[in-house]
Amino acid sequence: MTLEQKRGIESIDLNQTFVFVKAPIETVAPAFVQVRQADRWEQDVYDREIVTTGQGFIVFQFKEQTWTSIYNFGFVPGRTPLQKKDAQTLSNLLQTRTVYYRVSDTGGYIGYELYENGNFIETLDFEEDISFYFQSQNRQLQREDMGSVYLFIYDFMVEQDIYIPAIRRVENQQGYLRLLGPELENLERSDFERLDYLTLG
Repeated sequence: MTLEQKRGIESIDLNQTFVFVKAPIETVAPAFVQVRQADRWEQDVYDREIVTTGQGFIVFQFKEQTWTSIYNFGFVPGRTPLQKKDAQTLSNLLQTRTVYYRVSDTGGYIGYELYENGNFIETLDFEEDISFYFQSQNRQLQREDMGSVYLFIYDFMVEQDIYIPAIRRVENQQGYLRLLGPELENLERSDFERLDYLTLG
């Protein structure tokens, strides 16, 4: 199976945050610039020299897949990383389906939130041995109905036609930026959007 044909979650043994938008990158990237008021938007960044300081986001789309991925990259004080609000705002702006997804192996946490046309549809938050929360507009499920929460979320992503790659780090050597794992031939495009450090007046 090629990378473009994969669906579901590659790995949960890492820490990462995504927003997935069911729209082509040509539509999603400028919309996200608008939503986050990005200071810098670099297009086609694969193996290009760029500045990656500040709060960054990598926006990319795999070939043969209908969803565009927004990956949280880096963090700076005073700037907000990816949040559920980003998914809802993009869903409303583009009148499409979006998913916010976060996993942390160090915190034993996994969860998602689904929106359609700006409206909340479903959420699941699970923290190992601590908490479980599920709410949906479309179905009634109890914890015991799900079996493994991890497999339930995996199946949910497959049903949505989403593939979540295992991005353990972003290669950034000598000013060049590349997602570790996907090659250029796997991607429709890969962009970088940046929020610079806040300055106090």
